[in-house]
Amino acid sequence: MVDDNQVFLFEDASGEFEFHELFRFKEETNFHKTYIVLYYGDLSDSDGEAEIQAYIYAPDASQTSNEDALLLIESEEEWEMVTEMINTFFEDPQINN
Repeated sequence: MVDDNQVFLFEDASGEFEFHELFRFKEETNFHKTYIVLYYGDLSDSDGEAEIQAYIYAPDASQTSNEDALLLIESEEEWEMVTEMINTFFEDPQINN
């Protein structure tokens, strides 16, 4: 797992939101893709107010921003695998120091 602390900016009708990289990982058995998990808010907040999003991470030299490298995860099998990785990240103190 890699954490480069990259920042991703998203906009919608209510404003601009700054998401930070929580971690990314390569899955090389079934899907052969790199995934990235982002968060918005405070992960240390006991109320659990942080929003977490996951994407396929596919950077390309022709892209003009970090956000262009994010692709939606569309298959249920991929979501199950990514959810498992997120759960492992939060449950294993050796990973999420």
